[in-house]
Amino acid sequence: MCGSLEKDELESLTKIVRCETFGAGEALFREGDSSAWVFNVTDGAIRLSNMLGNGKRQVVGFLFPGDFLGFTGADEYKVTAEAVRGAKVCRFARSELTRLRHQLPQLEHRLFEMAESDLVAAQEHITILGQKSATEKMVAFLLMLSRKSAARGGVDNPVHLPMTREDIADFLGLAFETVSRCLTKLEDQKLITIESTRVIRLNDFAALEDYCEEA
Repeated sequence: MCGSLEKDELESLTKIVRCETFGAGEALFREGDSSAWVFNVTDGAIRLSNMLGNGKRQVVGFLFPGDFLGFTGADEYKVTAEAVRGAKVCRFARSELTRLRHQLPQLEHRLFEMAESDLVAAQEHITILGQKSATEKMVAFLLMLSRKSAARGGVDNPVHLPMTREDIADFLGLAFETVSRCLTKLEDQKLITIESTRVIRLNDFAALEDYCEEA
């Protein structure tokens, strides 16, 4: 957000920001908490989740440096946000940010982009869940992480996975064992190389894209 602001606008924003660090698994906020704060991720990754009626967790998204969370028109947060392996964020009071948005044209534009980005992420998750097979879901997930990394100025390959296999399973609506089997299957097919638990190399982007379209 700060990169799109003029110097005087940036100074106004700096006055209302607090920088904070969260440890692995620590919650920025929980579902149902008062939505008093807006966060900008500066380092690490954030996991967004809901608790279902049957007591199971559903992971609905992952956020990375540059992403925002918490800017909602509702009085309560609709998700729980937790640091995956530790994260650093900038925190803004929602009331102050709302006040400034009417004074700073570029901030207003950036907040609109944030809302649009949330819609895109939700649609992407729906698209992934709509894939026919578990392996298709896994391929779509890896390609999504690759695109997100490239979009924020990082490398698109290899793909870095700060989240656990359980996190991935809960995001894709799969069992933990199924996630492991899918990755092994893709590696056996030479489509990926599992370099470590947290790093996967995509060996053939075109073939992976086709996998989702044709499987």
